[in-house]
Amino acid sequence: MKYSILASISLFLFMGCSSTPLPDRSNAALQETANPTYPIHAARNRIEGYVQMSFDISESGDPINIKVIKSVPEQVFDKAAIKALSNWKYAPKVVNGKAVKQKDLEVRLDFKLG
Repeated sequence: MKYSILASISLFLFMGCSSTPLPDRSNAALQETANPTYPIHAARNRIEGYVQMSFDISESGDPINIKVIKSVPEQVFDKAAIKALSNWKYAPKVVNGKAVKQKDLEVRLDFKLG
């Protein structure tokens, strides 16, 4: 049995509970993404949801310190979302000619069946 699966990715970089991206956080330029793998048990049961995560971006542009803030339904998509985000690549933020770590960014990955 085949499933048509779409994992849509909504990228929001913000602090706290605000849903509006802040201009000073927009310099986290996403260069490369790895789409999450839709968990088979969720697809079979027609489950959709999302995972909101916090993370930092290292000086080399790698997401680090990934933490799940909220997931709906809980723990169904967490592993797939963390694995996908850990494979993303960002352009490092450069200050005075030197790459610096970016902290306290957030992203939400929506899992929807297509």
